[in-house]
Amino acid sequence: MRASQLQDRVSMAITIRPLLPADLPRLSPLFGAYLDFYGVPRAPETENNFLAQRLGADDSTCLGAFAGGELAGFALCHHTHNSLRLAPAWILHDLFVSPAHRRHGAAKSLLDAVHARARAAGACEVVLSTAHENTAAQALYAKHGYREDTNFRVYVRDLRS
Repeated sequence: MRASQLQDRVSMAITIRPLLPADLPRLSPLFGAYLDFYGVPRAPETENNFLAQRLGADDSTCLGAFAGGELAGFALCHHTHNSLRLAPAWILHDLFVSPAHRRHGAAKSLLDAVHARARAAGACEVVLSTAHENTAAQALYAKHGYREDTNFRVYVRDLRS
């Protein structure tokens, strides 16, 4: 391995830690990129209010993946319960890694950290969903033990319309 390749590998070492309210200025642009990825119309003030409420809240866990001190990605989980299993459960609602940091282990590190924290909290499962066309995410999740649910269909009712 050449020195430049080793330097790239070292500079991409990933550190995972919970995001705090003080991290909002770092998280906000990355969350905006996540919304852009899914084509969601932007409302920065509303986005920041939402994130500020989630960071440090008892009903959520937001983890950040840092590479060289830069916030490279995040995972936002909501704590809930599974009535059929009579146990706590986590919903991994949002996972995003900036394009510049993809394929360097940030998503895997975030998933591993989510699984460890969910287990420690007594959760029986982590549930997630992704867009039908997001095949890269689907492959990542399958590689890390997720399977497509064949027992239940998911329905959504928009209450804002």
